[in-house]
Amino acid sequence: MLRITAGNAAPARVHVRKQSFAVGAPLSFDEEYTHLTALECALGAIGADVVGGLKAAAKRRRVKLDNIEATASGKFNNPLTYLAVVGEPGHLGIERVSVSVFVNSPGPKEAVRAVWDEALARSPLVHTFRSAVALDLAMKLVT
Repeated sequence: MLRITAGNAAPARVHVRKQSFAVGAPLSFDEEYTHLTALECALGAIGADVVGGLKAAAKRRRVKLDNIEATASGKFNNPLTYLAVVGEPGHLGIERVSVSVFVNSPGPKEAVRAVWDEALARSPLVHTFRSAVALDLAMKLVT
């Protein structure tokens, strides 16, 4: 269980086990915003879930992965609704989440593909997001 607290001027603080982290606004369009937004945390969570699952599956299958990097992004129905722009149709909900993973491995491509398939099959967030939004997941082998 996570515990979330917030003071008057401070961002929300998430506490779990002996860790904690700050989460600011639900989202921000300001590149200079100093806190992680809730949206960034959610997208980061699915990206980290996929990367961590890939590492765990590779270890189970004894496939060496030298480097893993991922990008995650989301597409809103209409982000202007968050700003309460009068007359804007739609809603703020996320319609699509995309995660692209770049893997460097000396192993055979087929073995890395099997690791990828296992990681997705065992990912709690992939299963959750798939039932809620369009989910684009891609793995690219890089040298």
